[in-house]
Amino acid sequence: MAPSYVNNYAPPAPADPLRTLDASVPYDINFSYPLHPATLACPTVRLAPFVPALHARTLWAQLAPHAPAIFKYYPFCPAPFPDFLAAVETLGRAPPDNCVFAVFDRTRTPGAAEGRERGVGDGDGALAGVLALLNTNRVHKSTEIAFVLVLPAFQRTHVARTAVALLLRYCLQPPAAAPPGLGMRRVRWQAHPRNAPSLRLARRMGFRDDGVMRWWFVVPGVEELARDAEAVKRLGEEAQGEEGWGRDSVSLALCWDDWDGGAAAAVEAILQQQVA
Repeated sequence: MAPSYVNNYAPPAPADPLRTLDASVPYDINFSYPLHPATLACPTVRLAPFVPALHARTLWAQLAPHAPAIFKYYPFCPAPFPDFLAAVETLGRAPPDNCVFAVFDRTRTPGAAEGRERGVGDGDGALAGVLALLNTNRVHKSTEIAFVLVLPAFQRTHVARTAVALLLRYCLQPPAAAPPGLGMRRVRWQAHPRNAPSLRLARRMGFRDDGVMRWWFVVPGVEELARDAEAVKRLGEEAQGEEGWGRDSVSLALCWDDWDGGAAAAVEAILQQQVA
């Protein structure tokens, strides 16, 4: 009897990551939700879609010397530069429920390196980092703020909290509000259990702990990453020593009732803070 089904899945061929540096055509951010530029900006920080042709070289030039330390709590370490471009493409742009944002500090002017990339040196802030929305779900009205990455020169300033505040406003404001948002009911945050700065920032912004998701990420055997991961050692005759590395994630969330119950006012206060 012939089988009643087939499975013809084949993984797509990997794209050339360097093609995203082509500035001759507009970059398709492939995001299935509306962008609201006014919601994504305040007097000190603005967010805009990350466009590799405009932002990638400047960002990587400042990231690369510090990559092992910056990515130590990530489930990947995208080095060298083509690997970083590939991560932006596969994790950020390709899924239509994800979007990567460039973070601009409007209290500083772009540096000389930024001015060499078309569009970066437009006078409206210095490139300070990136962050992303992942796994945005239209049916269940949920999303996740992830990959919050602030360049070393902008760490321990207003940039991280203000960028997160802008994304929270964008996600949780109702569509009919002024400025408008996406009307999400739940915004997630995940962090390595040892990543104290990430957990501290999330809790400061009003996120509440949901629990720990065990073995949430597979971690590659890169020394800097494996140092803060756990070895997987399976039992049985087939198991041959270590199978690899993995890690837990602390899961937090800020939901619509938190937003209406005071988080919205706290976020707005952050957005209106003046920087000396």
